[in-house]
Amino acid sequence: MEHLVAKNVVVGAGAVGAATAYHLARRGEPVLLIEQFGLGHARGSSHGAARIIRHSYADPVYAGLMPRAFRAWRELEAEAGRSFFIRTGGVSFSPPGVGYVDKVAANLADLDVPHRMMTGDAWNTAQPEFSLPADYEVVFEPDAGMLAAAKAIEAEIELARRSPGTQILTETIVRRIDLEGDRPAIVTGSQTIEAERLILTAGSWTGRLVPELASTLQPTRQQVLYFRPSNPGPFQVGRFPTFIHMGPSPDEAFYGMPDFLGSGVKAARHGGPPTDPDENVATIDDDYVALIRGYLSRHLPILANAEVVAAETCLYTVAPEERFLVDAHPARPDVLVASPCSGHGFKFSILVGRLLADLATGVPVDPAFDAWKSIW
Repeated sequence: MEHLVAKNVVVGAGAVGAATAYHLARRGEPVLLIEQFGLGHARGSSHGAARIIRHSYADPVYAGLMPRAFRAWRELEAEAGRSFFIRTGGVSFSPPGVGYVDKVAANLADLDVPHRMMTGDAWNTAQPEFSLPADYEVVFEPDAGMLAAAKAIEAEIELARRSPGTQILTETIVRRIDLEGDRPAIVTGSQTIEAERLILTAGSWTGRLVPELASTLQPTRQQVLYFRPSNPGPFQVGRFPTFIHMGPSPDEAFYGMPDFLGSGVKAARHGGPPTDPDENVATIDDDYVALIRGYLSRHLPILANAEVVAAETCLYTVAPEERFLVDAHPARPDVLVASPCSGHGFKFSILVGRLLADLATGVPVDPAFDAWKSIW
């Protein structure tokens, strides 16, 4: 078996792994990025044309970090020479008594982010495609939007590759991690690779590589539908916002986006059933399609009977309370583990990549990130 030694080894080339490789390469650090599938594959959590980006969080910790995230994406755009942010505006709404909108609005006010609160009835007047109950609570953030997700990851990897110290191995499965030696090592089918610093950004496979986290991080299967109404004009970017609906229970969270690049109007429920990430179940359940159509019939009736023109599945890796994990292994400070998603992490991925590069190279970390520390 071939034996290699590398300085910085990043396992997983999704949103966070690509961002980590990009930030390490920017600093002149050599980096070996390992991906078990091909780059841009559809087996994990990072594929797809677009993801929502917003300041509109009910949790003040995540809301408070969003200005940094927006700034980090702008910095990537400047370096790449192209834009990944699409401003659409974003609306968040919920039934009265849930309290979600009040928390979002309070955080927007604290951040001095422009927004407007209104009733469901007033929102329906402003955006006639919606049919919210009149007493719904609504907050609109005009500067929210989408990130061109796949293109952003491509750019990060392209920029990382410009550094002569960057190597990328694809179709390379990490069978296990050995933490017994002087350096952490990963074992593939044909190689043992020792790392001065090992950074695990393996998404739903994290629990396989770090068994201590297997009971904490739950992979789930997310299903996403794309609808094409008979009159697509009102659902185009610039006319239709991203939306987030938060009901009184966790299974009543839904979201959607305008038609982007002709793909159709995206609509999905946030969350899904537990899954084995190796099973690669790409089919969409009929019951799920009926569930989404039922939701749309109550809130966006024009879409309820629209044609489903595309569908995709992806994986969430959910931590308790949908938190992030970005921390060193408790037994090995030279091993960093990141599972910073829980289904809402893409918008932060550029920031998490920088944080991992800081931790790997000994740069002092802003205390604002303490909330993303250990859940071991």
